[in-house]
Amino acid sequence: MMKILSIATFFIAAYAVSTGAAAQKVYRCGDTYSQAPCEGAAAVEVDDSRSKSDKIAADKASQRDLKQANAMEKARLKQEREALKTNPAPQKDTSKPDRKAESPGQTQKKSKDKKEPEFFTAKGAPVEKKKD
Repeated sequence: MMKILSIATFFIAAYAVSTGAAAQKVYRCGDTYSQAPCEGAAAVEVDDSRSKSDKIAADKASQRDLKQANAMEKARLKQEREALKTNPAPQKDTSKPDRKAESPGQTQKKSKDKKEPEFFTAKGAPVEKKKD
């Protein structure tokens, strides 16, 4: 992983140098920045004003932070694997559909032809016919 990161960093730096990124002028146009000047544009200084020793120290600090972050990620992943080994996640039984428990006193006739809807359906009480 570290080797790939080093190679990628090298190619990014080589590309930036070959395109002349350091020699480009940047203009501020209101709230935006552009390489082309606009009306009332202000030129922005984009050169790195740090000394060579400051840049080296900042690069070393970045590398140290990257190593520490990678070590912390590795430790976290190991800790998660250990936690899964000791407390595996419960598996939901998908072979049977989930049925809500019926309240006491509530009986329903289930026929093989009629399927129970998965969502709530309001049902009225059966109406008894009056005998005159």
